[in-house]
Amino acid sequence: MRKRQKEAILLSFLKDRRKYEKLAEYMIRMINDDPASPRESLHTILYRIKDKARLIEKIDEENKQIRENEAPITRKNFQDRIGDLLGIRMICLRLSDINIIKAYLELLADEKILRFIRKPDQKRSFILPVDPGEKIPEGLNLRYSGYSSIHYQVALGENADAPDELKGLQTELQLRTILEEAWGEIDHKYRYVFSRSGVTLPDYIHTGFYNLSAYLQAAALQAEHLCRQTEAYQLGTARKVQEPVQAAIPESFSTAMEKAFGFKPTVRTLTYILKRLDESGHPGQPQIIFQKLFTKERLLEFKTIFRSILNREAFTDDAKRNLDAINALNFALSDDVQGRRVAKQGLISILKWKAKTVK
Repeated sequence: MRKRQKEAILLSFLKDRRKYEKLAEYMIRMINDDPASPRESLHTILYRIKDKARLIEKIDEENKQIRENEAPITRKNFQDRIGDLLGIRMICLRLSDINIIKAYLELLADEKILRFIRKPDQKRSFILPVDPGEKIPEGLNLRYSGYSSIHYQVALGENADAPDELKGLQTELQLRTILEEAWGEIDHKYRYVFSRSGVTLPDYIHTGFYNLSAYLQAAALQAEHLCRQTEAYQLGTARKVQEPVQAAIPESFSTAMEKAFGFKPTVRTLTYILKRLDESGHPGQPQIIFQKLFTKERLLEFKTIFRSILNREAFTDDAKRNLDAINALNFALSDDVQGRRVAKQGLISILKWKAKTVK
């Protein structure tokens, strides 16, 4: 690539760099602030923006491999052709957390808050072909061939509550365990960087890094097994603890919610509300619990407070009505357990904070 072309790409990239930073900050805040996000399954969320030198190097590599009649990467199209200008890394503690986060991302896509450009390639994942908690069969090949992570290519969807300037930008969303993160950081600093700089490392070093990844895979498997044993012990039973799966949502419960709020909440919202009702210790059928909690008086009180703080009617904004339903649930639970005064103050604080962050 000619020097003038490189300069044009870099100037364009630097001009829009702040947009990518805003996108990363928005997506991390969106996940952290979402009451329905499985935060207990997330250890850390990090992001990085591609280095300038690596960007030019990657464009040169891609242009050398373009097919016949395919346009080269230029200043005008590099943001569409290079999908990892921004990388957001979601790090979990254990293997079973991976599927929980994957299910959550699927729900965000179903609600058009996220848009999948490319779904993950499972062959690139760190997860072993063995059920966590089971004994590793003799002779199983644990050798791993290198870089490990589950990658999505995503953009914000049409229902994301974000500035329009961020919705056209792509990001690479990486999902991995904390042990994968450890291996990736060590490998990047002591093998990948040296190799890219032109240093030819001997085969025994490459083999050693690959073996390290296998050891960490086995460690991740053992960690999952120990976590499940601990959970089983806490439950006071020696039975095998199954990997968490999304519970079926009773149609009667969904109908009751739709009747009360005037719209049908998303699966993500319904799942969260079922979880909150279970955590609050309310026995019985969820639709019966819901009807007892959401009296006309409580719902009217919620709507009145909501209107006074946000200057709009609850459940009327398509992009925000699911969050309104979650706030209504938490208000009803607080009113039921702690009393009206505490519930009102809690709701007012949350709505004022929300109004401030939106501005």
